[in-house]
Amino acid sequence: MTARNPYRGAVLLITAAAGLLVLAAVAGRGDITTATLVLAGTGCFIAGVFLLALNKGEPLDPEIAALLPVQGTVSIATLCADLGVQGDAWFVPEGETVIEVIPVAGSLPENPGDDYSFITTDGGCAVRLAPACTPLLARLREKHALEVPGEDEALLACITEVCEDLLEVAEKTEAKRDGENIVVTLSGYRLIPGCRAVRAASPKCCTMVGCPVCSLLAVIVALGTTCPTKIEHISVDEKRGMLRVILTPAGPAPRDAGPGNSR
Repeated sequence: MTARNPYRGAVLLITAAAGLLVLAAVAGRGDITTATLVLAGTGCFIAGVFLLALNKGEPLDPEIAALLPVQGTVSIATLCADLGVQGDAWFVPEGETVIEVIPVAGSLPENPGDDYSFITTDGGCAVRLAPACTPLLARLREKHALEVPGEDEALLACITEVCEDLLEVAEKTEAKRDGENIVVTLSGYRLIPGCRAVRAASPKCCTMVGCPVCSLLAVIVALGTTCPTKIEHISVDEKRGMLRVILTPAGPAPRDAGPGNSR
């Protein structure tokens, strides 16, 4: 089995340290050359130990990580379709949390705030569930103290920071206003294989349910605007490794609306 690169580098440093120290001991001259060999050997040894101690091992293959939530997304969409639910997901803020409501038709029920999974009211019927990103959002809040701002410019910057710096799912993220919509473009998106697998079942799965990443974007917009937010459209360009998500808050634009934010 081939050794992993960090381990190989650490072994080489420790081996070099041993060689230098042995050479210094064999020479035994007690002069500045011997002292230099001892210092160099000690430095190589310490560097090798630090490399071993700080190595976190191989990261999870992005293609494997991308496939982990696929079946759950497809299964929920299939179940909803079998129940006659045809609408796209709405992400409805409830204080510090957000619920996902999938209406039977296109309109959102008047009062989705119930504990039951099935909403049956005169105002409309729907499926109510926790967004797929719920554990991910909790992790971001716990580890990175994520707070979603309400001002438009800050909200767009928050989306960029989450995708690029915290999750590192894209090489570059652009979030901007386009009328009433918020358009998020992830270039160099690392989870494209998951998109491919979900869309092979049906592109409707993306807007009806939403994977953890797309639902997280919708949840952030819902929390920032304090308005129910819909995944309006999702497009994937596999050749360019690009994912574009169009989100529509069901309400006025946030305060300090600007032309957008990109980085």
